[in-house]
Amino acid sequence: MSTAIWFECPSRQGRTQQLLEWLQAAGQSQTATAEPLLVFAATGDRRLQLEARLRATTGVTTAYQTVTPLGFIQQEVELFWPWVRSPQAAQSVVLLPSESEQVLAGQVWQAWLSDESLLWPGTVAAASVRRCLDLLLLAGLAGVPIPEIPQRLQAVLPSLPPPALVTALEVWVDWCLERGLLTYGLAALLYGQALWPLAAYRDRLSQRFSGCYGDDVDEYPALLLPVFQQFAAAGLPYGCTFNPLGRCREGQGADPDAWQAWAIAAGLEYSSPSLRPAGLGRWQAAVQASVLGDENSMLVSAGSASPFSSLQTVSRGQLLRQVAETVAQAIDRGEVQPHEIAIIGPGIDAIARYTLIQILERRGVAVRPLAEQRRLPSSALVRSLLTLLAFLQPSLGTRLRREAVAEMLTTLSDCTIDAVRAGLMADVLYVPHREQPQLLAVQAAPRWDRFGDTAICAYEALLNWLQSMRSETSALRQLEAAAQQFFPRNRLSLAETAHLQRLLEVADHHWQLQAALGIEAEAAIAHRFYDLVMEGTFAADPFPESLWHPATPAITLATLYQYRVFQVHHRWQFWLDISSPLWDRDQPAYYGYAAFLQQPVQPFDPVEAAQTRLLRCLADLLARASDRIILCHSDLSVSGKEQSGRLLTLLASTPA
Repeated sequence: MSTAIWFECPSRQGRTQQLLEWLQAAGQSQTATAEPLLVFAATGDRRLQLEARLRATTGVTTAYQTVTPLGFIQQEVELFWPWVRSPQAAQSVVLLPSESEQVLAGQVWQAWLSDESLLWPGTVAAASVRRCLDLLLLAGLAGVPIPEIPQRLQAVLPSLPPPALVTALEVWVDWCLERGLLTYGLAALLYGQALWPLAAYRDRLSQRFSGCYGDDVDEYPALLLPVFQQFAAAGLPYGCTFNPLGRCREGQGADPDAWQAWAIAAGLEYSSPSLRPAGLGRWQAAVQASVLGDENSMLVSAGSASPFSSLQTVSRGQLLRQVAETVAQAIDRGEVQPHEIAIIGPGIDAIARYTLIQILERRGVAVRPLAEQRRLPSSALVRSLLTLLAFLQPSLGTRLRREAVAEMLTTLSDCTIDAVRAGLMADVLYVPHREQPQLLAVQAAPRWDRFGDTAICAYEALLNWLQSMRSETSALRQLEAAAQQFFPRNRLSLAETAHLQRLLEVADHHWQLQAALGIEAEAAIAHRFYDLVMEGTFAADPFPESLWHPATPAITLATLYQYRVFQVHHRWQFWLDISSPLWDRDQPAYYGYAAFLQQPVQPFDPVEAAQTRLLRCLADLLARASDRIILCHSDLSVSGKEQSGRLLTLLASTPA
């Protein structure tokens, strides 16, 4: 008889701790030869955090394997590829990230995009391609065959999908299979329609693992429901935790209502602790009433001091400066520590990020942007490595500019060649050429002795390294050698390490992909790689959350979605741009996602759905603040328009 448990409670009420206790109990009953437990976490960072807590809690007595839902699906399809591939499909698999997927799909669908039979109304080609690929992912995660996608969309949306949608998706799937390319969408499709129906696979799954547990299944797709049901049928232990205030990935493939309906229908042992609301959760009713327009709602209480206050200015620039000054002064007075503060907004644009970081860091306060994505060309390290590649690979010379060469000399020498000397060297020693640009010997410059011995030595070391690499024809190995030569890890910052790692990962994947596509010319591969990176196709997180160990005493700067996904909490929260209409739309949602829920709302009302998400988001944020919430409002937005968002009503009921 299986041991099935369902633990449901709001944010910060001990869901993950309950999961750890289940696993510890399961581990105590394991034998030394028992198969591992299969443990799911919603995101990669939370998987790493869960694994760290597992190691500390269960020690070596419990064998387990932690995975994310999408990671598990892709892993299983790759592992059982011979079982799911068609006879004409490639025998090996190359994983295709979303950036490369977008580029290749646009090329495959070029004819349909040109005649507009694959264009969605009001969108450009790139947006239409992305929407089609997102629909493939949603359909795969919901177990919906491609031919059913149009009728599903028509049931919840007023406009008709493009006529070539089904044909284009089927062609894309066949094209990827023939070359052994695996995307998240294709993996989900194959898992649900080719792998899971195989009885041999289902039996093998319950033999490979001795139990199955999921943390925060409100963020899981319906495609994983049969996995848990299989463990139940096999009489193996399983359990789920569920956050009714979470549901962060609803709209991106998650189907929380399907999981909750299954728990009720299956009659799982239900546990829901009756604890006091976490953080400022006791103010949830008052906040929601105010947002819904209750004129009698006040964010004050006769029994306790209100945790709400506000900052109000005319312009957004003034607001950003006032927020930064308020934070800095509170830290100076000792009221709060930097790591106890979060600045949260519906969309942290580059202006807000730069302004807040600059002011606070001038005051000696560190700021940590949470899950900030930066294009690879924004890094001088990345630009310099690509400039260096242009001196080693033919046909890249047309991409070079003297300014880029000067930057390369400064960056690769770790500023031994300063910016002024680097500019002079680039002016007189750099020889442009379409096929093979060159750097001349330093003696070719008039008055070369004025560069100084230190700069000359660094320049000559670079020339010698370039000469030693002439015999190496592989651009990938040239990049790896350059990274080892000029960027030892012990002198790189966290951001530089992340950008370098991401560049080498992208490069390695690019060469694998080109081999799968049958492109063998090294110069052509290097040429395409250079263009993709410099066009900003790829991004990196300069501050990967998994690398912040130990926790840095810094203020957290995040969007609403990032803050909730990472499940962090703080004493003080600053709600930025409280009157922005973006508060209704901050949670990302794929177009037409409601069509792929097991219990779709018909007709689907996007306004009502946005309001429901907003109220749930506010309740979640309240639970993640323990002392104060400061509402930050400017009359004018960054574009100079007057702001009148839904949360403006909070200001009227907030004490000054």
